[in-house]
This record gives sequence, structure tokens and C-alpha cells, in this order.
Amino acid sequence: MAESLPVGGFPAFLSSHKTLFIVLWISALGSVFLWQRDIVGAGFSVFGKAGPDRSMSGSRPFEFNITDFGGVGDGVTDDTAAFERAVSAISKLGKRGGGQLNVPPGKWLTAPFNLTSHMTLFLAEDAEILGIQDEKRWPLMPPLPSYGYGREHRGPRYGSLIHGQNLEDVVITGHNGSINGQGQSWWTKYRQKLLNHTRGPLVQIMWSNDIVISNITLRDSPFWTFHPYDCKNVTVRNVTILAPVFGAPNTDGIDPDSCEDVVIEDCYISVGDDAIAIKSGWDQYGIVYGRPSRNILIRNLVVRSMVR
Repeated sequence: MAESLPVGGFPAFLSSHKTLFIVLWISALGSVFLWQRDIVGAGFSVFGKAGPDRSMSGSRPFEFNITDFGGVGDGVTDDTAAFERAVSAISKLGKRGGGQLNVPPGKWLTAPFNLTSHMTLFLAEDAEILGIQDEKRWPLMPPLPSYGYGREHRGPRYGSLIHGQNLEDVVITGHNGSINGQGQSWWTKYRQKLLNHTRGPLVQIMWSNDIVISNITLRDSPFWTFHPYDCKNVTVRNVTILAPVFGAPNTDGIDPDSCEDVVIEDCYISVGDDAIAIKSGWDQYGIVYGRPSRNILIRNLVVRSMVR
């Protein structure tokens, strides 16, 4: 037989106000303890700063560290081959869910390299990917079909520092690590008319689907900073984009170009040209290409730009 409560709804042992107060006080103290334990376990102090044990674990079934492939991260050693070897290894894991490449704290000097599908590039706090400044190390690519020729010169154009074509399911994220194009030398050569080809973006993803860029800083791009081209389902969230407001020509923040289903939100952008520029190619070339940008949501941004 089930035991019933006495009249009034409380058992006899809680009839005392003093006993009830003690029970409630113990319950509240236990709740505070559990809350503090969860906060500490997440790696945050009372000031919100990340603790030293912040995990880089992501949702991919396989994880690698760039040092596993010979990366040094001293800001002097050329780590291009390490990035290429890492991407090659992850490219073989697509049918098994892909892989995450962790970039730990350090300065990782590299020439441009390509991403692969089902890949997460994760930059730890105080990790910085640095673009090699010698333009001879930046590959030349054909003009974009909806532009006809390079924006600054006819003929081919420089590729981007981090590039991808015909990809799906690509994530670039981290604990606010940085991708730094070291664009100062590019800007100077552009002003002095020493370049024979159009400068390359910092990050360019082309003809791809399901792209996420979040929780990182993109800094000092030679040209446009993030240029998704003819992509679908692109999310840019909680990203900081920086370049000098003056003296950094054409350093647009984010340029969705012939893209569809794009969300750009919760970002800070301070650059030397447009903060956001929605594009669909250029003049008659864009008309012939025939891919308008559509369904783009932009919200909750702070922007600073020389463009009025």
C-alpha cells in the first residue's frame, strides 16, 4: 500500500520551521557547489578567462596536431610542408567522418595551402598562422569566371593563403587563434605598382557547401579577407577581422560572392575597405555567370571602415 502524506501535504518531520530551513539551506549550498564545479570543469575562472586545460577536442572522429607532421611554430621555420602533409592525411578520412587539425600556441609560418572536405582547422589560443610574404611562394590561379580577369591586373591572380575548392563540411574555428596574412608588404608593393597580378585573399572557399568559420581572428589580409565564392550554407560567427583602416587597400572583411544561404553574425570587423560586400561577379562577366547572391542574413555586427 502506498504511503500517503498527512493533511496539509507535508510529512511530520518537516513540520518544524527550523528543520525546513536547515533542509533548504543544505540544498542551496549543494547547488552552489555543483555550479562551481561545472564552471571550473569548463576551464573558466570567475573573470571568464580560459583556464590552462582548455581542450581542443572537437566533433571529428580523428584528431591530429600540426607537430605530428613536422610543424615547428617558431615564426621562422617554413611549416608549409607540415600543413600539406596534415591535409593529405585528413583527405583520406572523409568516408570515416573526417579529421581535425589542431594548431597549438606558436607562430606557424606557411605559404598558401589547400583545405579538404570533412576537415576542421582548429587554432588554439595564442596560435597564429602567418602567411609568407614572398609573393613568389603564392601560386597563380585563373581569373574567377564571373570576373573575366583579375580585379587589379589582367591575366591570372594570386591564390589565397588558405584555399579550398569543391569542398563540403569544412570548419575553421578555435579559441580565438589568428590567421595573419602579413599584408603590409603586399600593400606597399601595390601602392608602388610592383605587382603584376591581383593580390590574393586571406581565406577563399570556392564552389563548396557547409562552411563554418567561428571564434578566430583574421588579420592583415593582402586583399579581401574572407571570400566565399559560389558557395551554399556558409556561417561566419564570432569572428574578429582586423586590418588598418588607412593604408591597407581593398582589405574587405567578408565578401559573399554568388553565395546562397549565408549567416554572418556576432562579428567585429575593422578594415581598410568594405566591412561586408555582397557580390555576384563583375559587370558583363557576372551577368553571363548568372549566379546571384541570395538569402543572406547579417546581424549583430560592430564594424569600422574608411568606407562611408
